Amino acid sequence: MTEAKNIDEQASFSAPIEDLQVRIAFLDDLVEQLDAEVARQGADIADLKKQMQLLYQRVDSSDRSDGIASFDPSNDRPPHY
Repeated sequence: MTEAKNIDEQASFSAPIEDLQVRIAFLDDLVEQLDAEVARQGADIADLKKQMQLLYQRVDSSDRSDGIASFDPSNDRPPHY
């Protein structure tokens, strides 16, 4: 009788442990997916920063005598005023 009781106790302990192991496996997979996504987004952000720097350099180095007049909001009024 004690042997049957021990088997029942082991069965009652093994089911929750197996459930926890399954949950841990899913969480490990989720963490790996999130890590890959964060790494991809970090690379995208770095690429966008480089593009913005290039655009700023082009704007700064552009010659303002190309027909684009500078605009001073305190002195220049739009035509609809």
